[in-house]
Amino acid sequence: MARVICILNQKGGVGKTTTALNLGAALALRGKRTLLIDLDPQANLTIGMGQRAKDLSESVYELLTDPNSDALKFAVPTKWENLDMVRSHIDLSGAEIEMFTMIGRETRLDRSLVNARARYDYILIDCLPSLSMLTVNAMVAASEVLVPLQAHPFALEGLGKLFEVVQMINEGINKKLKVTGVLVTMFDGRTNVSKETLETLRRDARLNEQIFTTTVKQNIKVAESQKDGIPVVHFDPSCHAARAYMALCEEVLEMENGTKASECAEKITAREEASGKKERTFTSDLIANPERLARRHAILPGDTHGAIVPPTPGSHASPVSALIGSVEPDSAPGSPANETLHPSSGAAQDENE
Repeated sequence: MARVICILNQKGGVGKTTTALNLGAALALRGKRTLLIDLDPQANLTIGMGQRAKDLSESVYELLTDPNSDALKFAVPTKWENLDMVRSHIDLSGAEIEMFTMIGRETRLDRSLVNARARYDYILIDCLPSLSMLTVNAMVAASEVLVPLQAHPFALEGLGKLFEVVQMINEGINKKLKVTGVLVTMFDGRTNVSKETLETLRRDARLNEQIFTTTVKQNIKVAESQKDGIPVVHFDPSCHAARAYMALCEEVLEMENGTKASECAEKITAREEASGKKERTFTSDLIANPERLARRHAILPGDTHGAIVPPTPGSHASPVSALIGSVEPDSAPGSPANETLHPSSGAAQDENE
């Protein structure tokens, strides 16, 4: 049975499509049968896979508007083994209007994936940058939400609301849905704003366990690969972005064992060390928070490939607050993280009003 993961954030430009595209390609490289679903009318995922959206005769639009549709009929193979996709088209922007009067409109995508769940190991849904009926369909069909989050203060705005919506879907329609990972993207370690944004996220114990160790830094190779319609893991496997998404892939696979996102890197690196493997998945340049990691081998200045091993997990043991609802004693209502992730408190409430 497939793991269905929706890549979701209502803010645009945070790396949703890049993450869906390259995580999917990385999973396929690891032998996992993977289906990508482009649920964004802009069709960037479709274009990023080398497809011409305007030339499509069928797309996810027909999938959602036909009550008897089967996603397998719309899945097309890509140039890469184990990787298929359901393409998008600008017509998808009108699907919500057509779906307005349909019975069970929020479950259209979920029902169409019945056969696809049996064929694939992973189904990744690339969502549009808004909370709409299309994203509701994605959350109803998925069991997990992966949130790409740019290391910038604006990207933090509305994060609490996003978790509230996930909680509403969890309580009302899809009991399996939960936020299982937050991926920090576009990180620039040369700037204080990136470092402070990451620190704000990690200061909240309720979110700490959902943050992946892998951090995707800014890399021009991503844009170059998308221009050519090739996943960066194939375009330039040695570049930082490609190695970061391969490392993220390993973390996602490790979660199959019930491991929390923040603990995956530790277990992977421990196995690599025990087996005597020289090349490590997690190297110094893939990690933006070295304070959480213990160095097992000396890393010389400028050495971006030294092995790093995470320490034993700390005392943060609470899940995403919006899915649980309780506030940890260590997270004061007035803390920056609390104001960002929980806009119902203090100054954040005034901002949203």
